[in-house]
Amino acid sequence: MKVQKLGSHIITLLEQCVTTKHSAIVSCGLFIGLCYLPVWLETLFAGGILGSDVLLVSLLVYLGFQQLWQQRSTIANLAALSEDRLLGHLMIISGILIFPFARFDTWPQALVWTVILVGVACSTWGLNFFKMFPLPSTLLVISTYSNLGFASRAIWRGLTPPNLLESFMAWSGSIGLRAIGQTVTAKEQFLSLPTGAVEVAFGCNGFEMAFTLAVTGLIIGLFFKQSWLKIAELVIVGILLALTLNIPRIMLLALAAVYWGKDSFEFWHGPIGGQIFSTILFTVYYYVLMGIINRKSQRGNI
Repeated sequence: MKVQKLGSHIITLLEQCVTTKHSAIVSCGLFIGLCYLPVWLETLFAGGILGSDVLLVSLLVYLGFQQLWQQRSTIANLAALSEDRLLGHLMIISGILIFPFARFDTWPQALVWTVILVGVACSTWGLNFFKMFPLPSTLLVISTYSNLGFASRAIWRGLTPPNLLESFMAWSGSIGLRAIGQTVTAKEQFLSLPTGAVEVAFGCNGFEMAFTLAVTGLIIGLFFKQSWLKIAELVIVGILLALTLNIPRIMLLALAAVYWGKDSFEFWHGPIGGQIFSTILFTVYYYVLMGIINRKSQRGNI
C-alpha cells in the first residue's frame, strides 16, 4: 500500500510538472540542476568536509534561502509579465540545449545552471523579483559555482599585474627580517638571504585567507543584520588582518627554508603549519570581529 501511495504521489507530481507549457519548461530546466548537482557536490567537497569552500558556500545558500523564505508571502503574490515569461523561457531552453556541450569543466556547467535559474525566476515571478530581492539573488547565484577559491584566484589574476601580491609580500617580509637583524634583499617575488633564496608563490601570498576572511565578514555581517557600513568594515578588517599576519608567516617560512632544514620548512609549509596559522588568524579575527559588532551595538544603545 505504501508503495502504491508513493507511486501515485510521483505520478501526480509528474502530471503537475507538465500541466502547462510554463511548468513543463521549468521542470526541464530544473532537471538540468539534478545533472549538475553531483559535479557541484564533488567540487565543493574536493578540499574535504572541513574545507573553507564548504563553509562559505553552505552559508551563502542558507542566507539566500532564509531571506527568500522570510518573504515567501510576498513572492507568492508576484506574477511574471508576458515579456518576462518569454525571456525566462528563452534562457531556460538555451541552457538546456547548451548544457550537454558544457560538461567539459565545472565552470561552464555552473554558468549554464545560473542562466537556467535566472530564467526560472524571471519566467515565474518576473524581472521585478531581482529588484525586490537583490541580496538573496546574488548570494544564490554566487553559490552555483562551488569552487569559490578557484574563481576568486582567476578573477584576481585577470585583473592585476603578474605577481603583484607576491612581490608585495616578499618586500614586506624583507622589512620584517631586517627588523630582527637578518641580511636580506627582495627582488620581485624572491627573498634572498646570505645562504639561500626563497620564492613567495601564489599559495603563500595571503590572498586565499584574505578572501576567506572577507567572505566570512560579509556572511557574519548579514547574519547579525548589520548595516552595509559595518559589513564593509568587517570585510576590510578581515582582508587587512589576513595580509598583515601573513608577513610573519613569510618570515618564518624563509628562515625555515634557508637555515632550519627541509623537514622544518615542510612542517611549517605543510598542512599542520597551515592549520596552526589558520587557527591563530581565525581566533584573532573572531575577537576583532565581535569587538567591532559589540562596540557598534553599544554605541547604538546609548
